[in-house]
Amino acid sequence: MPIYEYKCKKCGEITEELQHISDDPLTVCPHCSGELKRLISWNSSKTIYEAREQMEKEIKPEAKRIAERIKAGDEEAAADIFGAD
Repeated sequence: MPIYEYKCKKCGEITEELQHISDDPLTVCPHCSGELKRLISWNSSKTIYEAREQMEKEIKPEAKRIAERIKAGDEEAAADIFGAD
């Protein structure tokens, strides 16, 4: 289950809540009963960015190398992809 972050419009407190994705968002601040606004979590944004960065730096270049080996007729290239011996 994801952790959602909320900021109170009245007191400014940040609240984190472990919720199921289908749960309704929180609306009332547990600190002052003010109105809550759901935030975009830095953690989820950071994770997406890091995964994309890894794909660009590591996965795509390796896939290109293997594709070139296959084009050149290297029969062992498929084993590298699927981990077969």
